[in-house]
Amino acid sequence: MSDDEILTVAHVAEQFGVTPQTVRAWIDSGKLKGGRVGKAYRILRRDVYAMVERAAIERQAREQPTPRSSSEPVELWAGSGAGGVLVAPR
Repeated sequence: MSDDEILTVAHVAEQFGVTPQTVRAWIDSGKLKGGRVGKAYRILRRDVYAMVERAAIERQAREQPTPRSSSEPVELWAGSGAGGVLVAPR
């Protein structure tokens, strides 16, 4: 299969297990590139791949813990062992 292969809305919907209306909504929202040929949309396979890749990157970014900013209070153990004292950084 070539990245330049032209797909129909129905084909993309079948591959993702969604309705054709969902695919048209992806196109209308800009999530998926698609062009009109007459009254129907046509989608390049590479644009489907690009949408999937963007979604994977966005999901990965959401799942990564956010680093603490220097303005957030952080408690640290000063010293070692059971006699450690809890202090906050300045």
